[in-house]
Amino acid sequence: MNEINKRLHEYLATDVQGIRRIVLQVFIKMKSLTADTLHRILMERGYSITLKQVTAMLGVIHSKLGILHAHKNSYDSKYEYSLKEKYEGIVQKALTSI
Repeated sequence: MNEINKRLHEYLATDVQGIRRIVLQVFIKMKSLTADTLHRILMERGYSITLKQVTAMLGVIHSKLGILHAHKNSYDSKYEYSLKEKYEGIVQKALTSI
């Protein structure tokens, strides 16, 4: 858990635009989303970001931080990402401390 906490704090500390913080807040509220849904939410909040950038960000959060679960219902469906339950508290704490 300490390693995850350290990586999460480093990830948020380099968040110049505040977009990473918003992404994590959205995952806490919505539990599960696709890259398309997250892209739409970010665009509605005024961020100029492409779908490709959103998918890259999700890939980093999933692989480097390890706090997301990626699930695909079928071969032709899109990945649904969700925050792993055991990390919800850590993410909330990190968002309030930085």
